[in-house]
Amino acid sequence: MFIGEEYLEEIKSRIDLVEFIARYVDLKPAGRNFKGLCPFHEEKTPSFVVSREKGIFHCFGCGVGGNIFNFVMRIENLTFPEAVLFLAEKCGIDIRTSQVGRATTHALEERERLYRLNEALNRYYMHCLRSGQGEEARARDYLLVKRGIQPETWERFGIGFSPSSGKTSIAFLLREGFSGQEILKAGVGVVTKTGELLDRFRGRITFAFHDVQGRIVGFAGRVLEKGDPKYLNVSDTPVFSKGHYLYGFFATREHLQKTRAAVLVEGYMDFLALFEYGIKNCVASMGTALTRDQAGLLRRYVDEVFISYDSDQAGQMATLRGMTILQEKGLNVRIVLLPAPHDPDSFLRREGKDKFWEILQKSPSLFEYQLELLVKNCGYNSLESKAKIIRGMFPFLVSIKDPIERALKVASLAQKIQIDESFVQRLLSEEGTSIKHEFLPPREDREHGTLKAEKMLLRAMMEDKKWRERIKEALQKEHFSAGEHQRIFQALLNLPEEDSLLVSKLVDIFPGEATLQSLVTEIATREDLQGVCQNDEAVESLVRRVKLATLERKILALRRELSRGEDPIKLRELNKLYRERERLRRIG
Repeated sequence: MFIGEEYLEEIKSRIDLVEFIARYVDLKPAGRNFKGLCPFHEEKTPSFVVSREKGIFHCFGCGVGGNIFNFVMRIENLTFPEAVLFLAEKCGIDIRTSQVGRATTHALEERERLYRLNEALNRYYMHCLRSGQGEEARARDYLLVKRGIQPETWERFGIGFSPSSGKTSIAFLLREGFSGQEILKAGVGVVTKTGELLDRFRGRITFAFHDVQGRIVGFAGRVLEKGDPKYLNVSDTPVFSKGHYLYGFFATREHLQKTRAAVLVEGYMDFLALFEYGIKNCVASMGTALTRDQAGLLRRYVDEVFISYDSDQAGQMATLRGMTILQEKGLNVRIVLLPAPHDPDSFLRREGKDKFWEILQKSPSLFEYQLELLVKNCGYNSLESKAKIIRGMFPFLVSIKDPIERALKVASLAQKIQIDESFVQRLLSEEGTSIKHEFLPPREDREHGTLKAEKMLLRAMMEDKKWRERIKEALQKEHFSAGEHQRIFQALLNLPEEDSLLVSKLVDIFPGEATLQSLVTEIATREDLQGVCQNDEAVESLVRRVKLATLERKILALRRELSRGEDPIKLRELNKLYRERERLRRIG
């Protein structure tokens, strides 16, 4: 998608970066900037910096940085065009009426058509559920009487019904101006062996999938009578990838953020039952094993997750698969143990919200759950059973990042199965994850003095047009030792002379290059690079240092060449470099 610079700058000018990011991160003033815990990785000491003045953010823990578009892309899991649309909507700019907005690519236009197709189809499905007779009436009875899901909830989450003929919904979409190819691309149509185009979800109650903005991106269908498979999901499309979304998240995000806890269920009906009973800090993993993207989405809004999957064997296995992923993301995990044969939906309808809440409060931790499950299945009286338990617990122990928590868990495991605690610690140590090692402070990579001097000069060029012009006259791209520094220097040179530089604009010069964008924001926000170039003497000193480093590299290269054989031309060049080096040293 091509979007003109004027359009991007208009969006930036209308949205206060600090106020916007504060919706996701608890920010505190820190000098001229603001600081908080990074939403993109687990940390206990704030290293996430936001600069209102420069229009950028940077995390000194994980290295992520950029401007408001980069932040939205990461936090909302959006592409760049989607992030632009998201922010344009927030600040009241209609991309469809904007001159720049009309210059979109075919790919974006295709995505917009698919969004509109899904919205239209959802209206049709909901109309069928509310007004149809026969099988539609049976679907209403199933939802209302058997499941207790009220019409208000149907409306909120886009629950409908697809007639079993499979033809009427297709005819509706064609009348609305969508092509058969678009119907197939949206994943809602299938072609039979006879070449007939039919609705994928025919004869099923339909559930709309929403993205974080509330747009419908796909559907699932549940059979009304007996049938296989019971649930059918849309395949991945240009606007939908199942592993990236959590069902119901668009409607419960504020509740998750407020409570800092999530009840995670497996299916759509379980989620709708919880929501219907007033437990609104809930999401569903959409009937599949939890993915890392889904866990990462939860990590941004909550600190604790209550897993409430089915009580059968399949549900227990799904719980085990999901909990390690959540643990790795730094989330506290607790397991909701419902009595067999209940799932959250059936338990709520039989026992009510208070009983469910009581079990929720007594939920064991992930460690307690997994250990008890292994002890129950293996016993712990024999050496073989103890070995099985240790093997089963080992991945969990390795995934614990807090060294104190891991030490306590190791002690608890050793006590439970009556073994020496040091034995488990030794096993962890052999895997390169010794608890003792975790207490050592991380080794800091020493930054070469020349690299830091280059960053200081780039910082000066970013902050003051005067220094930009002075350094531009004194240095060339080749004086910078790092390729990334050369590219940033060249980008600064290419900016119009009258341009009052905003660092966020510099970020936009490197679209799709996250590493380079993060380097720009690092240079622009590092405290040890701030205010170094306050006078001519300081700038000249840094310029000399960079030039001397360039000469040293050239001298070293020539000496290596001459070591392989004499060359009078190269020898004269080497002597010339020696003289230039001495001249710069005398000035310094």
